[in-house]
Amino acid sequence: MKTIYHIIGGILLWMVTVTGAVGQINFGGLADFELRKGGADSDLTVNQTPNDKWLVYVPSARIFINAPISDEWMVSGAMQSDYYLGEQSEIFFSSLNISWNPSTYLKITGGRFATPYGRYNELLLSTQNPFVHKPLTHVWNMPVDRKRGYVFSGTSYSGVPGMSLVYRRLYSQGLMLSGMTKNEYLQYQLAATLASVSSYAEVGQQNRPALTARLVARPVIWNKIGLSVSNGPYLIQDPINDPLLSDEERAGYHQTIATAWTEFSYHYYQLTFQYTWNRWESPWIDPNGNLVERHINNDVTHFLTKIKVRFPFWVGGYGAVRYERYHPGEIRLDAVGITGQPTPDKQRMELVLGYKVNRNIQLKASYLLSRNDAMPDRNIGELEDDVFSIQLSAGF
Repeated sequence: MKTIYHIIGGILLWMVTVTGAVGQINFGGLADFELRKGGADSDLTVNQTPNDKWLVYVPSARIFINAPISDEWMVSGAMQSDYYLGEQSEIFFSSLNISWNPSTYLKITGGRFATPYGRYNELLLSTQNPFVHKPLTHVWNMPVDRKRGYVFSGTSYSGVPGMSLVYRRLYSQGLMLSGMTKNEYLQYQLAATLASVSSYAEVGQQNRPALTARLVARPVIWNKIGLSVSNGPYLIQDPINDPLLSDEERAGYHQTIATAWTEFSYHYYQLTFQYTWNRWESPWIDPNGNLVERHINNDVTHFLTKIKVRFPFWVGGYGAVRYERYHPGEIRLDAVGITGQPTPDKQRMELVLGYKVNRNIQLKASYLLSRNDAMPDRNIGELEDDVFSIQLSAGF
């Protein structure tokens, strides 16, 4: 699959030399530069911060390519490098797709694209996100693994990667239908992808796709209402689960997630409320490859509210506050006689002061306040994971 993307990338570069035949090739880019200082327990799986030292680094850099083929067809892509899993990643295509626009109100896309779930358009690019950090739905990992299902005694604290409710890199691979009504009161996206929204696959792992639907309605000029739902398999074939689960059994373990949100806008003010419910159906396979339990439900709920104020006395300036609460449901483990939460409740509040210097440069200062409920029976205490950040986003 990587070879295919290298070939397609080469074709795009070749097209640059023949722009007279196929139209204009458009390039752009976005790079984020950060000064950051986290608490003593800082970690990528805890607060998206590599360690507790003063850091100056580039968390993300992207190059965008748009190549029109005709009035109705276009190839689009994005090459990206980000700080992921403790190190700077190699450059890769986070997006590469072909789209057909038979009308102004309908588009069909195939390939790799931004996962059409929730308020993804606000989180994908730093210039669209009024905050520095992504919400807990995208960064707080639960002890659910793509190979073993539930991971007993493994939490984000102990370094087990696990999975977040929505894959933090925010891309999927498959087919997508998107459109809107002529009055633009309703926008919709329907996607069939290779994996559920919590994970990613470059090739098909199951004989059934994950299905995602996203609807956004604007009943009045000052209000938007959104609903996203997704259901599909997330386990991948691996030597540790292959002897235990057939292809059909692996495909039967699903992630089901639903998010509803509403946004109110009035003059300089914007207020948003959002609620998410998630369930992973999972087996429990221990590190030795033994199937301890065949079915466990891992449930999570998440609440978010945020307010953004544009300053009338400071052109380009704004302030924003976001509060979140993340609540993992109780899990019953009959094999060991334990019932309880796999990870503690978590609360976050992020305060941001931002300034759009010009159309290409945005500056933000952020302080992230975190609270994690202690779990003495699991030897889990409060974490020191507050974060101070200054982020400069430069588009080009």
